[in-house]
Amino acid sequence: MSIARDISRQTSRQTATLTESQTDVTVTGGFSGSNIDVYLNGARIVQGQDYSLNGTSGILLTQGASAGDIIEFVIRNTSNSGFSAADTGQIVDGAVTFDKLSNSATESDNVQKRVAKVFGSVDLNGGAAGVPASIGPSLNVSSIDDGITGSCVVNFDTPLSDSNYTVLCSPREIDGITNTFTAVTRQHTTSSFYLVVTKYNNAPADLQVSFVVFGELS
Repeated sequence: MSIARDISRQTSRQTATLTESQTDVTVTGGFSGSNIDVYLNGARIVQGQDYSLNGTSGILLTQGASAGDIIEFVIRNTSNSGFSAADTGQIVDGAVTFDKLSNSATESDNVQKRVAKVFGSVDLNGGAAGVPASIGPSLNVSSIDDGITGSCVVNFDTPLSDSNYTVLCSPREIDGITNTFTAVTRQHTTSSFYLVVTKYNNAPADLQVSFVVFGELS
């Protein structure tokens, strides 16, 4: 990915037409946190020799201007406000964390809400009698409580803020089984949910099931 910057936000220009003997020239909006270059009638003039800074509000010319002289200010923003995109290869490892994602009160700006809080897969062992369910690679899953055929309880490491979260789950067909399966969740609490897999005829089925949870952490 290339590095992109909004140049209009990084550099701004403004001009002022001077009166006879004018020395004090104001920069509209000031230039705090920025660097400034000054041009008189198109020629760059030197700070400390041709002018001095008047705080962060403008400049003082060493010699009074002639009527009609034109001063141009080129203001370079030294902050990162114009930084709009980054080369992901240049981001330091560990720099982007969940806590640094926006949790704005404005719904459309809240990135944290749009990140999965739990995901994983559970193998209900394809009907193997007496074999407990096992959990595969996962996020925020502390354990699996095996239930009767085709069911288990998924427990969270970190609870969610309430039980009104969204769970997406999908059973996987294995061992040449061609039946249609459905995976549903029940009994949502802030720290777990109950997962059930059934065949087209509502018979329970021990299969591998993947799941993703969207909600807010407590």
